[in-house]
Amino acid sequence: MVTTHDCGLDKEFNARVRRLAEAGADEHDATAQAEVATELDRSLQVSPLIDPALVTVDGVPISSGQLMAGKVVGYLPVPALDDGGQELIPESVVDLSYRATVDRLAYTARVASVSEFARQALRYSLARLDALRSPLVELELADAVGQRIKKARVAKGNQLVVELTLEDDSVLRLLQQPGSPDVGGPSRTAASLPPRG
Repeated sequence: MVTTHDCGLDKEFNARVRRLAEAGADEHDATAQAEVATELDRSLQVSPLIDPALVTVDGVPISSGQLMAGKVVGYLPVPALDDGGQELIPESVVDLSYRATVDRLAYTARVASVSEFARQALRYSLARLDALRSPLVELELADAVGQRIKKARVAKGNQLVVELTLEDDSVLRLLQQPGSPDVGGPSRTAASLPPRG
């Protein structure tokens, strides 16, 4: 599974489109030229999909139910995907602790794209693995805002937002939802082109 954020995948592409538009190309031509520039945005991160039954800690299997419920830090559940009776992807978990950098041109076909809900789950799983596990985070946050943290909770309806209630009862919201392309399938992220003068 590709784990690089959408914006990271298209950083150079969007910069090229903007530069071409500033030089006078219309949006369609600028996008077409950037699409064929194979030197742009070559690297992306991926993590392997593995059979939940094979996940162990010190040789002891982890509960597949816990893995598939998304309760184990470092693993993202992936339901089986079939196409008319042919299994394209078996029920799996993505091992987020194993990341490799690959060249995007090494892949010739995309098996599937995930929904916005799945992208949110991936972002939350990565944040939980990379940033939300340190016991020092609470102390550093309290120092940064100058108040003791009374309560922390994940916001209802969006696991990417953490709400901290401070000692003066004010609420601090962290990890606002990152943006994603507003499209139904795989595509480049949209870049704001400068207005044509």
